[in-house]
Amino acid sequence: MEHTPYISVIVPVYKVAGRLPACLESLRDQTFSDFECILVDDGSPDECGAICDEVAAADSRFSVIHKQNAGVSAARNAGLDVARGEYVVFLDADDEMAPRALEYAAQVQAEAPDALVWWDHTRNAEIFERGKNAPLQWERTCRAAQEPASDYTLAFIAVWNKLFAMKPIRGNGLRFDLCLGHAGLPGEDNKFSSEYLDCVYAGQNFPVAHIKLPLYHYYLNPRSLTRATPTQQVDEPDPPEPHYCARLAAEYEEKFRVAPDLLAGEPFAAACTARIYLRSLAFGIWSAAQLGEPLTRADWDTPATRAMLDFCRRERIFVPYYLPFRLGSPAFVRRFYDWDIRRAAWFYRFRLLFKLLLPGWKEPSAFKE
Repeated sequence: MEHTPYISVIVPVYKVAGRLPACLESLRDQTFSDFECILVDDGSPDECGAICDEVAAADSRFSVIHKQNAGVSAARNAGLDVARGEYVVFLDADDEMAPRALEYAAQVQAEAPDALVWWDHTRNAEIFERGKNAPLQWERTCRAAQEPASDYTLAFIAVWNKLFAMKPIRGNGLRFDLCLGHAGLPGEDNKFSSEYLDCVYAGQNFPVAHIKLPLYHYYLNPRSLTRATPTQQVDEPDPPEPHYCARLAAEYEEKFRVAPDLLAGEPFAAACTARIYLRSLAFGIWSAAQLGEPLTRADWDTPATRAMLDFCRRERIFVPYYLPFRLGSPAFVRRFYDWDIRRAAWFYRFRLLFKLLLPGWKEPSAFKE
């Protein structure tokens, strides 16, 4: 009888040949051996397919699906279709997992079988390296207690930092929305995670097992936004997206409705939220100009924007887009974002000027990558 692995790891692969070997090596180095890895080559035009084939030939735990390009949602669904594990973990092909990540996840799930198991991440390679062999640290809590103490998006929406049980996924026919996960149409993680939590916990204040270690190295693509997926070429800027400011405002209105204390928890986690939001809003302003869309102050000067700016000022945390938005000039925000995505010298010059104008403000080390 064929052995059923405890965990299936699904990795959608597209145009990440430079980062893919490190990602796969991090899986081969896992101290927990009872897993399978399903590599889904989403029609990648570079050497990703060959890299996947080479690893699968050398390690029987790895298998490869080669398919026509259809986006990250279709790639993950293809992996779900063949996954055999009791649990599933999603890993982006340009990221890495700590050697004991699967071991710790399985151990905590066994000790808290009714809980949603999730773990911390870091964007800082040095922090990731230092923490690779740290002893297990976790706490049992609940959703209501966890939301104010963490970045809500990462704790309950991202799919790459938690264990999903396959039984409810199969029983409810859960799949990633094929209409999402493309340039201009983000939100596939949000929808899948929300549907999963609704199926498993039916809206209850469910138990949460939080592994308090950075088991996941999220590779910081300086050109990516909240909607970045592993199907994007890391050296290409995101194309402009229509009505992005309005969609971002609606998204964060919902976030604050569900988690009104979104910015009241651990300062660094909240700072990540503020940083992502302000850069995404700058992208929206830039997109409107690129597409010739009219934009008023009310389109970007929203309660969420003011909350993010007030948080940065209150905690004295430096975020590059803080002063551009405080200045209230969408034209400058647009130009600053354009310098950012082109890695122009003017971006770094103004960034340095902003730091000099905000003496004593702290900049988390991960922001400096």
